[in-house]
Amino acid sequence: MVSGKPGPVYQAPVAAMNSGAAQRQQGAFYKPRQQNYFSPTQNGTWTSTTTQSPKVTYTGPASNPKVVRLISWNIDVLVPFAEERMTAALQYLDSLVSSTPVDVPVVLFLQEMGLSDLEQIRDSKWIHQRFNITELDNQNWPSPHYGTTTLIDRRLKVKNVFRVPWFSKFGRDGLFVDISLSHPSHSNSDRKVLRLCNTHLESLVADPPVRPVQLSAAATVLQETDVACALLAGDLNAIEPFDLTLHSDNHLKDTYLELGGVEGADEGYTWGYQVPQWMKDKFGCSRMDKILFRGEVKPKAFERIGAGVKVAEEHRGKLREAGEQEWVTDHYGVMGDFELTGDWTLQE
Repeated sequence: MVSGKPGPVYQAPVAAMNSGAAQRQQGAFYKPRQQNYFSPTQNGTWTSTTTQSPKVTYTGPASNPKVVRLISWNIDVLVPFAEERMTAALQYLDSLVSSTPVDVPVVLFLQEMGLSDLEQIRDSKWIHQRFNITELDNQNWPSPHYGTTTLIDRRLKVKNVFRVPWFSKFGRDGLFVDISLSHPSHSNSDRKVLRLCNTHLESLVADPPVRPVQLSAAATVLQETDVACALLAGDLNAIEPFDLTLHSDNHLKDTYLELGGVEGADEGYTWGYQVPQWMKDKFGCSRMDKILFRGEVKPKAFERIGAGVKVAEEHRGKLREAGEQEWVTDHYGVMGDFELTGDWTLQE
């Protein structure tokens, strides 16, 4: 496969960078937008939840009803050779999922997905075997060129999927997935959810700042009365001093910090190691990628993922000839293990 730089994908964010401050839309624009998710069929395709309930039953081992693993990774959409990069990224993610304890359900958050990335996701056998997915195409993205997508372990019971557009000049939003929970003292009609939010907050420096507005909007959705607990993760573009307290300003907790991580330490940074030297010299390193949480859930483990992952050996020569880095992406990802508390369990 040979992939050149996709013109519109590259041009759209560049145009947004030069377009001045973000412009606020009418209030209704920022309301939640329901969307479907897709389940695998026995013939290797995908079916929407609007046409029928998922028919293919996952035949793997039973899951632990108290735990979930969340993996989040930004795969840079602005660099060429997208298919070669995504092929290597998916192979790596397959190895991560395969090495997860068999009773632990996994959710994958991916940011900066292009259309070719979605095609590779839906064609991946290991994904078809284990996951439901939120996207087959770009229909629900604010931008036609790139966006987020979430892969949900088929052992988790999805109650709802929706997006909330952020105030943004880059077309950023939150992709929310509600996972049904059970509790011994709650009836079926009173059950709450584990709410997951996959997001890519505003890039760069803005005046006035935009990321505080975006995370505040996300936190409002995460704190609704039917939410027992919530996880938010993604590329939070934390590059300014105010980003250090955005989580606590919005009554959220930072998994890395809660488990003993130190702000400003090398072992926490997720961006700056897999970029050209001139870029590292100009911008330094930062902890852009995070997992935040609230409610009846506690973190058990956290680590960075994706360090040193490169395209396949047979493709590296042409990347070097084109003056490109061999890394799959400029970001490390993040992975966290979480346990439900307060007698809440994942609904079977």
